Amino acid sequence: MGGASPDRTPGPGGSDRAGRDPHGRNVELAFLEGVRARLPGHPAVLESLGCLYTELGRHEEGLQADREMVRLQPASPLAWYNLACSLSLTGQPDEAFEALEKAISLGYADAEWMQEDDDFAPIRSDPRFGRLLARLMVEDP
Repeated sequence: MGGASPDRTPGPGGSDRAGRDPHGRNVELAFLEGVRARLPGHPAVLESLGCLYTELGRHEEGLQADREMVRLQPASPLAWYNLACSLSLTGQPDEAFEALEKAISLGYADAEWMQEDDDFAPIRSDPRFGRLLARLMVEDP
């Protein structure tokens, strides 16, 4: 992704939503789910839903949205990165590393964000994570 951070970074549409009140986030979720019912294959809606589900701790639903994103946009490094996040959070480390490898091969290059991303806490101590991070740092210093 040419060094761009995934949509789960702080900022508009990112994880700074976590500081908002739960009611507001549930209203946003209901709205996005309604939009998705009318536009089931809209990438921006799916991406936003995936991020919001993850922020709300609904990791399985976030995983479903991220799998759909990869199906719709198989050449998107961001879609594969977000899938890796969801796989990590749902206890699927091997699949998470496969998705992360794919994201990097498609151009994901933000080593700094990857290193800080809390979604990778479950797999950060795995030696494969360090190897991928080192590879990114060498490829995009």
